[in-house]
Amino acid sequence: MPPPYNTNDLLIKPVYDVAFYGEDLHLPLGVAPLEIQKMTWSQLDEFIVVDSDIENYSRIISDVDSVGVLNEGDGVAFDHEYNWLSDMSAWVYKYNITMAVGLEVTAWTSGAHSVDSVRIILTERLPDGTLVKTMADEIKSTGMTDTGAVESKVVVVTFEGNEPFKISQGNTVRLQVILGRTDTMTATTFEGILPLFYFQQTSGSNFAKQLIESTMNLHLYPALDHAFPVFRDQSLQEPLDYDGVTKGGVSRQHEAFNAPLPNHNGNGNPPFIGDVKDLPHAHFPSSRQVGIE
Repeated sequence: MPPPYNTNDLLIKPVYDVAFYGEDLHLPLGVAPLEIQKMTWSQLDEFIVVDSDIENYSRIISDVDSVGVLNEGDGVAFDHEYNWLSDMSAWVYKYNITMAVGLEVTAWTSGAHSVDSVRIILTERLPDGTLVKTMADEIKSTGMTDTGAVESKVVVVTFEGNEPFKISQGNTVRLQVILGRTDTMTATTFEGILPLFYFQQTSGSNFAKQLIESTMNLHLYPALDHAFPVFRDQSLQEPLDYDGVTKGGVSRQHEAFNAPLPNHNGNGNPPFIGDVKDLPHAHFPSSRQVGIE
């Protein structure tokens, strides 16, 4: 039997399920416009993994043995900022920052040289750089021993958290990476981040391994603040816009919530006394308006 309503008069309300729009966003740390120093992975003199978890790492299968160390120059302490601009407001439910930091000593005369710690500062910034909030400020010791010769050393560190934070549209997420170090006397040293690394130290290079990218991973969902006129719940104060829509010859247009009510049919009764069905529809949605037939 035909439905008890005209299907051409059906109104559709868009809905938003947060589960549809989640994303693991990979932001590589190897894009910094810095110098890069070659390092041979199979010839590392020290390799340490401070901590690592199973994660959705950006990775490829490779047998490459030569990698590089992004650095700020011979003997210069590494302190670099990465900035990411979101296209919309978003909620970040988890972040994971995994990187390999390295020290390449190409010439040594005297003294002790090492990367002792890694500090990350994760902040939200206004377009002019003004600080909005700090989401994370952490430091971890590398355990790297002092270098007293020509040597190559790598340490893998991970920072992560799952306390949700919001990034507003137009603002920037800034990640600052600071390497603490020991650098005394005379040597030619390059310290910094390896854009690509392995989780295992190897003695050979002619077999397949997972090459990992030093990355900041953000598990986020759009906040949809900018789409509020479409994706929202209907209420008396924030109704859907039915302007120009009619059903059964009755206008569906809403008046503002604080609009004055007219007199009730001129019978002298206050607006809220009398037969409810006679009140203006803008203030009392009909059963059809709320989806009840």
